[in-house]
Amino acid sequence: MAESFFSSQPSPEEIEERMEGFPSWIEVDFDNLAFNLDQIRKRVGVEVIPCVKKNAYGHGIVPVVAYLNMKSVERVLVAKLWEALQLREAGLTCGIINVDPLFTMDQFGLVVDRDITQAVFNRKTAHMLSKAAVNLGKKAQAFIKVDTGLGRVGVRHKEAVDFIEYVSKLPGAQIKGILSTFSEDTELDPVQLERMLSIEKELRSRGVDPGTRSIASSYAILHFSNSGLDAVRPGITLFGLYPEEGDRELGLELKQVISMKGRLEHVKWIDEGDSLTYSREFIAASRMRVGTVHIGHSDGYPRELKNRGRILVEGEFRSILGAVSTNHSIVDLTNVDAKQGDVVEYVGKHGENTVASIAKLSGVSTYRFCVGLSPLTPRVYYKGGRPLALSEPRLSEW
Repeated sequence: MAESFFSSQPSPEEIEERMEGFPSWIEVDFDNLAFNLDQIRKRVGVEVIPCVKKNAYGHGIVPVVAYLNMKSVERVLVAKLWEALQLREAGLTCGIINVDPLFTMDQFGLVVDRDITQAVFNRKTAHMLSKAAVNLGKKAQAFIKVDTGLGRVGVRHKEAVDFIEYVSKLPGAQIKGILSTFSEDTELDPVQLERMLSIEKELRSRGVDPGTRSIASSYAILHFSNSGLDAVRPGITLFGLYPEEGDRELGLELKQVISMKGRLEHVKWIDEGDSLTYSREFIAASRMRVGTVHIGHSDGYPRELKNRGRILVEGEFRSILGAVSTNHSIVDLTNVDAKQGDVVEYVGKHGENTVASIAKLSGVSTYRFCVGLSPLTPRVYYKGGRPLALSEPRLSEW
């Protein structure tokens, strides 16, 4: 249960004490997460099934899902089987839809045994899921993935009705819903929606209940207001970020959930002509004070921000000097009274170092930035300004 997950966490005081030894960490604001969830719910008026793939877009899948579960989210969607198993191993009992392909009977057995709903779109997968259900004496929950036009995976829309009817008759199989994904094209999207509705109509005429119908993700929530059907699957918007910068004008207020901080590892003076980082990417024009932070592109801070990134130091935005290395970066501390061990902010919720600002400056998307955040960086989860939970990598996991 979600409540037991949080009750097993260290106290706020213990978390703060452990943070004193962190060279870098990510902070996740649960209040902002709840705000975004509420905003999306008000906009769509249907069930919200959060897409929490890639470690909940870098925010940390287990604490995020536990909190969403406490906010009455009943189901989430994952893109990897190990993500689903990670949630179950953490004791979370919410519904999980897994769209990761399965290939072995052991995998199908795990899915059925752990009450994970599996995406199905071909007969081989359907038969293996059915067999696992019969072997275990349980019901196997299936979501039918339909290709309405995106062309990645899914049973083709013209074949979907026959296929879904076939799956509905397999022993042990239980259809929980049908899902598809928009192409995010203004001409094709309405056609895809109509194909989903036609499939549902024909299924019902045959006496087959399609279950939950879902086709809209973050883009459609913003751009295609009448496509919600029974459930939407927001990903990036849930975490307070817009797929495109222009989406801010579409009437959905969001608050960024994530920030990244680190401690100054080393502070020193350098003289005119001194160089910093590989390939002498920065050469000092005058004597200056600089600080090294143990944050680099392996943490997810983009390499493209060499000599361009902006870091908040004691209330002032200062520049990254030279290259962003694998584990290090250097910041200008001239005229700033900062010392070794002081906290600096690499990613903030306001100003020059928001996720949107970093993405624009580095030429990467907000998606790429978030999914590139390292799972090895500790996460601290805040509610009401106080730490509620802590996620640290364990040696047994790596």
